[in-house]
Amino acid sequence: MKKNTLTFFAIVLMSFGLSAQTYSTGTVTFMAGFTAKIDVTSTLVTLNLVGPSTDWLSVSFNATSMDDNGSDVVIFDGTNMTDRTFNGTGVTPPLDSNQNWTVTSNTINAGVRTVVATRARDTGDSNDHTFTAAAQPLNLVWAHRPGSLAIGYHGSGNCGATVAAFSLGTEDFAVESFKIYPNPAKSFATLELPQSIAVGEVKIYDNLGRVVKTMSISDSHTEINTSDWTTGAYMVVLRTEYGNATKTLVVE
Repeated sequence: MKKNTLTFFAIVLMSFGLSAQTYSTGTVTFMAGFTAKIDVTSTLVTLNLVGPSTDWLSVSFNATSMDDNGSDVVIFDGTNMTDRTFNGTGVTPPLDSNQNWTVTSNTINAGVRTVVATRARDTGDSNDHTFTAAAQPLNLVWAHRPGSLAIGYHGSGNCGATVAAFSLGTEDFAVESFKIYPNPAKSFATLELPQSIAVGEVKIYDNLGRVVKTMSISDSHTEINTSDWTTGAYMVVLRTEYGNATKTLVVE
């Protein structure tokens, strides 16, 4: 029974996407008006570039200079995010045979472009950097071409290198910190939301996968009556606008 219970809980966790945490660089400033943000989960990378709408924008992953031949680089030309590989300073990085980025959003406001693109964390392509979903540094090389969307040499002074630091996303910290007590519980348990979370939905499952309680909560502390529940382990799933989290509640 214990093995079956753990297996069921794991399946539910996967169905809610609870096994994935987001690691993020936060906003990295390359220069005034040009920034990037990279978010990584166990399966997906999301790249957010913000810069002048008149310029092509580029960033390379795990490189320290444009002389790092073979390093993974992407360039956005106003329409497409193209997968490329460094081939030396002053040389336009050639296209990779496989194009793995998908642009999901491309907006312009007052001359500032915000483009969002995604790809698999590990594409299986030798030309692509494989991101690690963990807290770690990452070398980035960036460039843009002032006033031109035509991909070519960007000129001196329009490029640079920096180091970004991945850390666990603040949303993951917040949502994972919800509390449920006493645990084990007898006649009641109190669910306490993190300070930054105002509302959420709770579903509680028994070890057979049956939903024993569903409730919307908007108070920081919510009491759950467990007096008529069968003794055993229950999975408490909290869903919020920031993500999902889970706790195991034992009822005696």
